[in-house]
Amino acid sequence: MLASSKKMKNLLAIIIFVILSASCQSNTDITEQDTANEKLTINYTGDADVVQFKMFEGLSQVLKKDSVTGYFMGVLEIPKLNEAIFTYEIVVHKKDSLGHMVELEPNKTLIKLNNNDAIEKGDQFLWIGKSRNDSYLENEELRGSLITERITSEFLEEEREITVYTPKEVSSKIPHIYFTDGSVVNSYAPFIDRLISTNSIEPVKLIGIHSSSSNRYKEYVKGSSNNELFRRHQQFFYEEVVNTIETEIENWEGERYLFGFSNGAAFCMHEGINNPTKFEEVIAFSTADYIKKPLSLLSEEDLKKIEELDSEAKEEILQYLKPIEFKFEQYPHFYLGAGRYEESIFKDNLEFIEVMKDNDIEVEFKEFVAGHDYNVWIIEFLEYLENRFKK
Repeated sequence: MLASSKKMKNLLAIIIFVILSASCQSNTDITEQDTANEKLTINYTGDADVVQFKMFEGLSQVLKKDSVTGYFMGVLEIPKLNEAIFTYEIVVHKKDSLGHMVELEPNKTLIKLNNNDAIEKGDQFLWIGKSRNDSYLENEELRGSLITERITSEFLEEEREITVYTPKEVSSKIPHIYFTDGSVVNSYAPFIDRLISTNSIEPVKLIGIHSSSSNRYKEYVKGSSNNELFRRHQQFFYEEVVNTIETEIENWEGERYLFGFSNGAAFCMHEGINNPTKFEEVIAFSTADYIKKPLSLLSEEDLKKIEELDSEAKEEILQYLKPIEFKFEQYPHFYLGAGRYEESIFKDNLEFIEVMKDNDIEVEFKEFVAGHDYNVWIIEFLEYLENRFKK
């Protein structure tokens, strides 16, 4: 029995490794789309030996050096470039006196994309297509309130932070938008406060539930039926957060929304499918894991190994790998998005959307011309709010 248990754990480790690797690996076989390719020309005129353009978790290219001018240039064909938003970096290397390649800080004034100056975003850069809305502004002083509190969770057996943005005007019908990876509410709130204060959107309340620093994946991605951390996080989410928040407004009768990205989006998708009466709409960007088809990732050899296990071990693994079931008559609306250059995640999302449609679930999908990109998610979420809650 001990040997069988050890064998099961080893095989589980292999399976999980295969699945996680497929989420992150490069895959150039991107689904064909009927879109016009547009050229992105990258120029760097600084002193260097090697220069590389790198879209964040997306495309990359080593630039060619002109033998006469010493300048560097590259060209990429990118569908819907004029509508794109993506983060990128310019990686510069130069040989030192000993002939060793040393990475240097790029001179931002010497970077040109399609003859436009580089837009700084932290320690990276941001491309914003000429047809894309980039006019989102922040309120330096919030009209509403932004509070982060620590609550002691009976289910998680630890303290967890909750960040809540409340607009200045609150009614009994105000929508509640719950965030996984809820610390991002701190950076989203100034933009949303601006949209509300300029009467661009109806007031909304944001409830950001911070993710675990050590158990994020297990709390967000159910995996096997024995994932106790996922179940406890669910109880914490509904019984200690949702139930508490919704008693703070007398006779609250608004609609509930759920937003997340990456593995946080996996939790959103799970709840929308398995607890469909809880939410009016699920917004999930770049959903990683849960919606993929794990069995399709395994070789015939791996499948044979599963068949050779004892019944308990086999049942545990098949529970982890079994397809998602749609057991309810009605579901919330789903608004999904993923980056074209997230590759395997993009493909997983497109395939799962077809499964949802086959089960008569209402779903919208937005293709992002980007990789697995935090800067894209915030802008796309603001655009979603403008469309969904427009005054």
